Amino acid sequence: MENSKISFRLRSDILIEQGLLKNFKEHVNGLGVNSPLFLCDKNLETSEYFGAIKSQLQSFAEGSEFKFLELKGEPSYELLSDLLCELDMSSIDCIVSIGGGSTMDIGKGLALLATNPAEPKTLKGFPVGLNSPLPHITVPSVLGSGAEASFNAVFIDEAEGRKLGINSLNNFPTLVLVDPLLTMSAPKSVVISSALDCMVHCVDSFGSKKSTPISKMFSIEGFKNAWNFLAMGDLDEPEARMFLAQASILGIYALMNSGDGPTNGFAYYFGVQDNIPHGMAGGMFLKDVMEWNFINGYDSYDKLISDTHNLDMTHFLSDFSKVLKAFSVPKLSDYGYVNTDIEELSSKVALSLTGSFSGNPIPFNQDSAKWVLSQQFKG
Repeated sequence: MENSKISFRLRSDILIEQGLLKNFKEHVNGLGVNSPLFLCDKNLETSEYFGAIKSQLQSFAEGSEFKFLELKGEPSYELLSDLLCELDMSSIDCIVSIGGGSTMDIGKGLALLATNPAEPKTLKGFPVGLNSPLPHITVPSVLGSGAEASFNAVFIDEAEGRKLGINSLNNFPTLVLVDPLLTMSAPKSVVISSALDCMVHCVDSFGSKKSTPISKMFSIEGFKNAWNFLAMGDLDEPEARMFLAQASILGIYALMNSGDGPTNGFAYYFGVQDNIPHGMAGGMFLKDVMEWNFINGYDSYDKLISDTHNLDMTHFLSDFSKVLKAFSVPKLSDYGYVNTDIEELSSKVALSLTGSFSGNPIPFNQDSAKWVLSQQFKG
């Protein structure tokens, strides 16, 4: 038997439907919420759909409070600390996060810290023994990262220049409401980056040494939906966003219940070093990591790509190259790196990403990284 012990966590109630936010009150009435804090991405102020539903959100409860956040990249522990000082958390009985992954991560942090008063940095990593947080409802305006359904919350330590987080099982949202219509105003580059992020989750989790038959089911189904979304090319169709909505949640559940691999590691490393959106950074390396694994004897990707209408991995990799080119996914050369940087970069990433490398289904080391990095300067 592949695994003699299998553990799989699913904790949030999830609703996915076009237009469901028009009936927001109907979906959350049972939670007994009276004084919610609506954390909203400031970009939504220009969204026609958000404008149409905002009045219903405002009338949901007499004690409703709105806070619009202008975010650039992942949030920091320092920002979380500032918000805790600014907001009267004692008057809030629920947090509703409406926006991208950063908005939802802040919501997770505030919900947890409202019932566990502490300096945010003291909860770095994987804190245990905490009180249950405030009820947290997530409403994604961007699909793909899976932040809406995960317990992970990414925060940057500005002093150390490191991307860490507050990762507690208590962070699972109480309710996830996914309305593809809310995502239609997201910039195309953000949509592409998020879809690639989802694919990385599915591929890394599928190949992870900690994967199980159950997690692989989620990886395969998530990958199929993400691939269909990108390969179809109809990114601006609400129906197509339904594929991505499903892929986002399936992919993050697969990743949470297995582990990551080299691609996610590369994404974190270069995302922080060069301020590259996380999903786009992962997309830069995903095909090459898959190809390295394939040509070095990993033959299980056939199960992952079985619903992509490709005859085999060779055809799939060729099609994947076309998709990356069609969506103008950058390479390291676009960020000022040159071929002669490969040796030094491979040493640095191998030293920094030992955890991610160790999750790969076959041995992955500095020489492997050197091969993957070298592909960034071809074609």
